[in-house]
Formats: sequence, C-alpha cells, structure tokens
Amino acid sequence: MQEFLTFYLDVPVPIYIHFYFFNVTNCEEIWDLTNKPVLEELGPYTFRESREKVNITWNDDNSTVSYRQIRRWFFQPDRTNGSLDDVVTTLNVPMVAAAMAGKQMNEDMVFFTLEEIFAQLNSSWFVEKKVRELLFEGYDDKLMQIAKRFMHLPYDKFGWFYKRNDTDDGEITAYTGASDIQMVDEIDNWNGLKSVAAFEPPCNMINGSAGDMWPPSKQHRDQVTLFVSDICRSLSFTYLADVEVSGIKAYRYWSDDKQLDNGEKDPNNRCFCPEGICLPAGGLNVSSCKFDAPAVVSYPHFLFADSVYSQGVIGMKPNPQEHRMYLDIVPEMGVPVGVAARMQINIVFDPIPNITQFENITNRIYFPVLWFSETAEAGEDIVSQLKLVLNTIPLITNVLSFFLVSLGGFFVLSAFVLAILYALGKLPSKLVLKNRKYFIQGRSEVKLEMRNKYLE
Repeated sequence: MQEFLTFYLDVPVPIYIHFYFFNVTNCEEIWDLTNKPVLEELGPYTFRESREKVNITWNDDNSTVSYRQIRRWFFQPDRTNGSLDDVVTTLNVPMVAAAMAGKQMNEDMVFFTLEEIFAQLNSSWFVEKKVRELLFEGYDDKLMQIAKRFMHLPYDKFGWFYKRNDTDDGEITAYTGASDIQMVDEIDNWNGLKSVAAFEPPCNMINGSAGDMWPPSKQHRDQVTLFVSDICRSLSFTYLADVEVSGIKAYRYWSDDKQLDNGEKDPNNRCFCPEGICLPAGGLNVSSCKFDAPAVVSYPHFLFADSVYSQGVIGMKPNPQEHRMYLDIVPEMGVPVGVAARMQINIVFDPIPNITQFENITNRIYFPVLWFSETAEAGEDIVSQLKLVLNTIPLITNVLSFFLVSLGGFFVLSAFVLAILYALGKLPSKLVLKNRKYFIQGRSEVKLEMRNKYLE
C-alpha cells in the first residue's frame, strides 16, 4: 500500500506538453472569399507538466482510492521554437461562439442584437494575440464582458487554458488492485458519477484507466482503455507492435482510424453523435462537454479524418509518425514508459444569413486553431529501476538458481563416485568412514556408536 501511495503522490515520469498554433496568413482573402484560409504552423511552445495527487482517501470497503490531481505547467524556453510573445493571427473564438449560439436559438431578436453588438465593437473574424495570452494568461474581450452582464460565464477572459494552471479536473475514484490486480487503476467514478451527460448510452460510460497504469499481463491485450476528462469520454488503444524503449521491451498501443469514427467503420461509435447527428468521420463534437462551444476535436492535421475537414483550409499535412496517439506499456508491470497524446482543437465556422458579419460565408469550415502533443518517456533513473526489476533481478535469480542446482548436483555426484570407488575397493575403509562422519550426523544412536568404534 505504501508503494502504491508513493507512486500516486508523485508521477515519476517527466511529462511535456507541446503547443502548436495555426497562424492565419491571408485574412483579407478569406473575408473577400477569394481564397481558402492559408494556415502556417507555429511552435512548438513547450511546457513541463507536473502532477500531484491530493486529498487522497483509501476506501478499504471496495479497494478503491479517491483523489484530485493538481496539474501545473512550467514554460521550457530551451524546448521551444519561438517565444511566448510571438503574435498569432487566429480565429476570434468569442465572436464565432456567440454567433453559433445565436444560430442555435434561431430567433430574430437574437440575430439583431448580435449583429448590433458586433458592429459596435467592430468585431472581426480574426484577432492578433500573443501566445501567452492564447494559452494560460488569457486576454480581455469586450464581447465576453457584455455577455457576463446577462449570463453566468465561468471566465472573465478568453484563453484556451486560462485558469487551468494549478487546478484539477475533478475527483477520481479508481481501483487499487488490492482485491483484483486486473482492476488496478480502473476508474470507478468521476466526481461521483459513473456516466457523463455529453453522450448517449453506452458511449456515456466512464470506464478505463485513470492513466497511471494498467493490469500486468504477459501477453498483449487487444485493447487498453483510457478515460479522458477533457473530452468527457474514454479512448481505446489497439495493440500495434512490440517495441523497445531505452532497452526495455514494451507493447505499443495506438489510437487508430476507428477511434474518432462516426459509426461508418465502427457502429459502436454512433452513440457519440449528439442527438443522432454525426459529423464526418475523424471529428468528435465536444460542444456539450465544453459549455456548448462550437468545438470539434480531431487528430492533428486531420489525420485519419474525412477529406471534408482538410478541404476547407490550406496547410494541413497529416503524418502518422508525428500526429498519432500511442502508449508504450511494460507488460510485466502494466506501467507506461512512453506516451504521446495528441489532439487538435477546431472551431465550427458556419454561414449565418441572419447576421451580416457571417452572411457571406458559403460553406461550413472546420477551422483548425491549435494542436498539442503531450509526451512522457521514462528518464534514465526510471529506466534503471525498471531494468533492475525486469532484467537484472531475474538474471541474478537465474544465476543463483543455476549455481545452487549445480552445487547440489556436485555433492550428489561426489557421493556417488565415492560410493562406487569404495565398492571397487579403491578407497581405504578408514577414509570412507572418516567421510561418513560428515554424512551420518543426525542418524540413530546405534549408528553413531558404530562410527565412533571404528574411528578409534
């Protein structure tokens, strides 16, 4: 239990998150409808991530542990291409989100109000902001300030990870494996819930690992499952191949082209379509998970996605080696030694004829804004410890076992040879009797007296 607690308090594997922004290079052409959005990738902007589990409660009645995990991010300039003061031309998300919300309401008064507000604020489809503002610091937005007067908004600024630093994602209760090792780190509930409201059953079920470990297994499993609170769903990773990470053998599992399918390749995915309305394959509608924001999650650069996504913009270059998600798990222990979690955030950009500022958009665009790659790979100290457990200790055990077996065999063989030599009269009886002195201890007193008589 103490080792389990130590592991949960401090994740020993270093974690880095790399952010990439899509910089819009032709705003005027987009507004004039003379060209598609041309996007330039900037980054990575790298942060070291630390995780600390707090409020740990051991629930002995059902062999679970409850905790909150505080995440903190620290900028790493040596691993960054650029600086946090780089200026990015990006989509005006508060404006687009407000317009899309108005479209859902479909009321003339709402359209009129939004159109007037956009005109008064001189709102544009695009804004120029520093990377630090777009990530953790946030930036002031007049539209959000107006909205706060009439509704409750969780934030006073806009930033993709604004107010996320030094916070947790809710309370997780997971099995310790004390009563069943095959249940280790399997989530029992999240914030007291066993299902989410974002999706239809059975896609709404909270299941899979919390992400720290999986059950040990000598043979690879067909799939391993991970619950991702940021998108309110579980992801399944399929066995891909045996790999070697810093000399440690592991099984690689990856999130394949069926994971974000809309039900065409995998019928079980149809329940991820809100109200039965499915997006093209390769995108997940997370609006109900993220305050009804018009957000769609995909793999970076629309990897494995339907061509309709990439047709709306210029600059997508999907590469499985750079953009796929995977887990490298040591089978004997169920511990990950390599992780790459990669996702892209896209905003739905729709024509809205009732709002002047959006009436000249001709087709829906799934507008890529940024993608991130969260990676973790065991350092030298962790690798040394794992090698000790997986390789050195078994090797020492095997060597000792071989030595002891050999030693025992030597004694048996020696006794056998001596017995044969004695039977053939090749050894004097006194020598044999002296040797017998060391073999017959513990025998009956009769034999002991006989030995002493002949040795005198």
